[in-house]
Amino acid sequence: MHAFVIPALRYRHSARGFTLIELMTVLVIAAIVITIGLPDMREFVADQRVRTVTSDIMAEIAFARAKAIEHSRRVYFERTGVSWSQGWRIYVDLNNNAAYNAGEELKVFDGFPPGNMYVCSTVGEFAANVIFRPDGRVVRTSAVGANDGIFVVDLMADGVLANNKIRGVLFGVSGRATIVRMNGVAAPC
Repeated sequence: MHAFVIPALRYRHSARGFTLIELMTVLVIAAIVITIGLPDMREFVADQRVRTVTSDIMAEIAFARAKAIEHSRRVYFERTGVSWSQGWRIYVDLNNNAAYNAGEELKVFDGFPPGNMYVCSTVGEFAANVIFRPDGRVVRTSAVGANDGIFVVDLMADGVLANNKIRGVLFGVSGRATIVRMNGVAAPC
């Protein structure tokens, strides 16, 4: 019987991983990319937030207008706090008293968290509410102006006019609303 002997095998392991120089190079490149891209990303996020809030308000306005036509009654889109940013409610004025009463409510929104963004109006008639008549038109006491509506504003907290993110929901004579992008201008309100 022969003894079969397996020679001891020696494996040579090469070093796996990164050298300190490679790691530092990657970190420097990442820092440069973040430094260059961060301001643009901040502006992008602010613009998307303003766009989203404006679209939400536009949907609420379309809902209120449709309900006015459906119920053949005045429907109020009314802020519930000191400003539009603090929330609103939509209700049908069932007893024609021009005030909210229990049982008239269709929708409520509780407002946005505090931050740089706010919602406002340049027209006194829309400072506290927007009223839709049974035919879908907006109730007005003054003539239609170019900037009649509700605005969503984010001043970016940097004082640079060109960075302002603004969108307006403007009302036409028929009561229909349109969204207008107004970035880079002074805040309307």
